[in-house]
This record gives sequence, C-alpha cells and structure tokens, in this order.
Amino acid sequence: MTDSIVRRRWRLILGAEAEAALGGEQGGASVLDDGDQRRDAALEYLYGREFERREGGAEDADRYGGIGRPDPGAVRWLGEVRKLFPRSAAEVLQRDALDRYRMSGLLADPQVLAQATPSIELVQTLMALRERLPAVVHAEALRLIRRVVEQLEAKLAPRMRAAFAPKRRRHGRGGRPRLADLDWARTLRHNLPHYQLETEELVLERLFFHPREERRLPWHLWLLVDQSGSMSESVIHCAVMAGIFARLSAVRTRLLLFADEVVDASSQLQAPERLLMGAQIGGGTNIGAALAAAFAQVEVPRRSVVVLISDLYEGHDAARVLGEAARLVGSGVQVLALAALDRRAHPDYDRAMAEQLVARGVQMAAMTPDHLVDWLANTMQGR
Repeated sequence: MTDSIVRRRWRLILGAEAEAALGGEQGGASVLDDGDQRRDAALEYLYGREFERREGGAEDADRYGGIGRPDPGAVRWLGEVRKLFPRSAAEVLQRDALDRYRMSGLLADPQVLAQATPSIELVQTLMALRERLPAVVHAEALRLIRRVVEQLEAKLAPRMRAAFAPKRRRHGRGGRPRLADLDWARTLRHNLPHYQLETEELVLERLFFHPREERRLPWHLWLLVDQSGSMSESVIHCAVMAGIFARLSAVRTRLLLFADEVVDASSQLQAPERLLMGAQIGGGTNIGAALAAAFAQVEVPRRSVVVLISDLYEGHDAARVLGEAARLVGSGVQVLALAALDRRAHPDYDRAMAEQLVARGVQMAAMTPDHLVDWLANTMQGR
C-alpha cells in the first residue's frame, strides 16, 4: 500500500483537522481527490454532530432533525452516501444517523424511505417510532418493511417447505396398497391389450397406484414472542416465520406477542408487514400469562409445540412462569425456550430462570431462524 493511500485513508478517518499533519494544503494540494472530498463532506455532515453534541450537552441531543420535520439536506446526504460508499458502509452510516444521532427526520419524508436500503435495523427503527411517524409516510414504511419481509422469506421459505414436505411412501416397501389409491387411468391404459372380446372382460395383469402421502393429524405450533425492546429482531423473524408456517398444511400456527399483556396476532400472519407496524415494542414482561394463554388453546397436547422466545427476565410472577411451564410439559406439549432468535443468536438471558425451566422439562437453546426450522422439523417428524 503506497504512502499516499495510507495518508488519504487516515485523512478520511481523522477529519479536516488532520489535513496539515498529513501534508496537505500547506501550499500544495489536498490529500483528498474530488471523490474523497465528497466522501469527507458526507462523513462530516454526520459525525461532525459528535463534537456539537459534546459541546451542547445532553439536552441538545435531539435537536438534529425530528419526526415531522423532513430535512432536505438529510435527503440529499442519504443519496450521496448511497452513491459514494459501498453498501455495507452506507448501511453503517444510515444506522448511525438514526440510532446514534437521532436524525429521525430521515423517516419523515416518503422520498427518504423510498430511497433507503431495506434492512432489519431500519425496520426496528420504524417499529420503535411507528406512533410518531407522519401519516404521509405510513404507506411507504409498509412497502419498505414488506421488502425486508420478502428478503427473509426468500431465505427461509425453501428450507421450511423442504423440511416439512409430506413424506411419500412406496407401495411394496411396507404397507398394503389400497383401492382408494388405485391409478385407474394408467391401469386401464396399460391393460387394454389384454381385453377379451369373447367375454367382454378386461384382464388386469398389473395394477398401478398413486404414491400415497402420509395422512396424519397436523402439528400445532405456538410462537410466544417477548416484545421487550431487546427482543425486537426476534419479533421480526418470528412474524416472518409464522407467516410461512401458516401456509404449510402440516402445521397449524399461532403467534402470541406479549409484554405486560398478551396479544394473539395469529389473524395477521398473511400480512407480516402490518403485524410488525402494529407490534408494541417495549413494556414489561409477563411470560406466565403468555404460557397460560397457549395452554388454554391446546387441544392435542401430544402434537403440540410451544416455542417461547424471550430473555426470560420475568417482570410479574416468576412462580407462575414455572407453574405454567410445568403444566404444559406435564400435559404432553413439547416446550422450547429460546434466548435469541436473530441472525447472530447471541444469548442474553436470565440463567437462573432458564435452569429452573429446564428442571421442569423445558428445552433451552439459542438459535438462528434456520436452526429453529431444523429443530421443529426433527421434533415433528420424531427424530
């Protein structure tokens, strides 16, 4: 790497105050070329706020744009960022603008949302700010969330359909063929040469049967999802997964979202983007009430699975959590508690509560969505 490239990179990292120290603009040209100067201006637009915030104090932290006040400069800045930086870097800048510097004005204009890079982080921000979003941007926000949902579905749906595809059985390898499965059209075509004119009879020398899918009762799946702020990414993945499961004939799916209260969101599984825009992120944690609500809906315990996605920090009655979990397990329901359901599956949970749940027969894990699909498939197929 040449010395000029090193100085250019350090100049972009350190900002304008490092120009002289790096040998630029002292009777000569800048360390940066025209493209780098545009990048430098974009970085200064965002990260220059750090110094202003420190000088102004915490009370000025929210004054850099807000919901309801679209900032044309912010719109132009976002467009520049998308043109000047690689996608991964642009997403970091976009996330910092929204989370670190609270430039929520970026979300107050439909044009901004139309240009924004769809990401889980942006969906989390929209969910958190949904009640403060101007009505004019709601339709665009739903479209953006739908794009993220479609990206997740494209990744998860093939795996889920393959994992839960009905198993076909060959006749002749165990089991006896049934008349209801006889392929009459193929059987008649094959045996027509054996038609007896004298007796007007068709001799069936060979029979053909349709491959018969296993006919079994469907499984019932409950996804109980903690809506506390730290679990927002799990809510996103669960809404998408529940929507896919709802389209599988082998599984009957219900989605219960809980904070202090429990909300049955099962009727919204066909439109995950609307479900997410209505999710109430934040509040308390009432795991006991969620487990009780699931138990009240169980009709076939031996073909039921309850997946609890929570950090397990109960905010109401810990004894009730343990009692409801024991009641579900005792009835024959399989219960899995997940400490995380996101892209990283970094566990952060109440380990003491987890140990007590395990002692009552609950399985405990931290999984990414694709591993949860595998676990459910294995459980429901008896593996």
